[in-house]
Amino acid sequence: MGNARKLRRALGAVALVLLVLAGAGLYVYGPVLSAKLTGQARFLGTDTPKRYTETVLQLTDLGVYAGSPEYVEAREAALDAARTASSREELYPLLDAAVAAAGGKHSALLRAGDETAGSEGTDSTRFAGVEMDGNVAFAAVPEISRHEDGQRYADTLGEGLTRARDGGACGAIVDLRGNTGGNMYPMLAGVSPLLPDGPAFFFQFQAGEMPIEIDGNSVTPAGTALSQPVGKWEVPLAVLVDDHTASSGEAVMLAFRGLDRSRSFGSPTAGYASSNSVFDFPDGSALLITQAWDKARTGEVFGEDPVPPDTDVRLSGTVPAAKDWLRAEYGCS
Repeated sequence: MGNARKLRRALGAVALVLLVLAGAGLYVYGPVLSAKLTGQARFLGTDTPKRYTETVLQLTDLGVYAGSPEYVEAREAALDAARTASSREELYPLLDAAVAAAGGKHSALLRAGDETAGSEGTDSTRFAGVEMDGNVAFAAVPEISRHEDGQRYADTLGEGLTRARDGGACGAIVDLRGNTGGNMYPMLAGVSPLLPDGPAFFFQFQAGEMPIEIDGNSVTPAGTALSQPVGKWEVPLAVLVDDHTASSGEAVMLAFRGLDRSRSFGSPTAGYASSNSVFDFPDGSALLITQAWDKARTGEVFGEDPVPPDTDVRLSGTVPAAKDWLRAEYGCS
């Protein structure tokens, strides 16, 4: 009996030590782990300026330029200041510098309210849609934030393209002008009737590439899909872009790049053709950090370089040039 009690005490002591170690691990690494798994940094205990800074920087370590001397220097400066800082406001300029050094121009540390400032009443689904211009379907594909109704946005585009197809349209124009980005998955799902199955483009990480794939009317890896599958529509199409087409707008442009019977028109894009991970913090701030460049099926990798259209035309000449091409090459007008 004595030996059994000793064994139980020993096991209890081991369990206590493991519990303490687990708690310490969660305290130190919990915010980073929860952010990587769920997109939300969750703090066990007090969210101090020092812990906030350490968490932001550990996530910033994922950036495409995280190995640069500029980032190493900026990171050390932020950590040094965090040891004595009484508020995170003191640290924001140093964190901004570190995020920019690690992630480039597409990365940012957003303050609470930055994403919604000035956006009350906006709804991208009101501007997404398909109209007929003669026998050509004109699909407006605007930006959409991650907080908007992506399903309704995708369905609006998918259903509009289906009606055009079933109504006998002979061609399509996909308008990405002014699309500054946001959530690319509803955009891709919405235009999925026009895209073949398989990789639409790739995210090029330092360790390798990841395909963004079309499967019917769904997009992986996010799993975004049209509510009702509508099939495919093989049709000549023109893609319109300008210098405000950025981020997810550029990704959708690249999804059509290199396809037969597809051509882009306009001016070079904004040069944000890269993949951002977004991590939210309890105070409402959010870290956007660039982890990969966009790679087209043609093998071209863009990142911070503007994507040139196949046909460079400016301003009012973009739509006429697209229509002229559809008419001259395919007899569609």
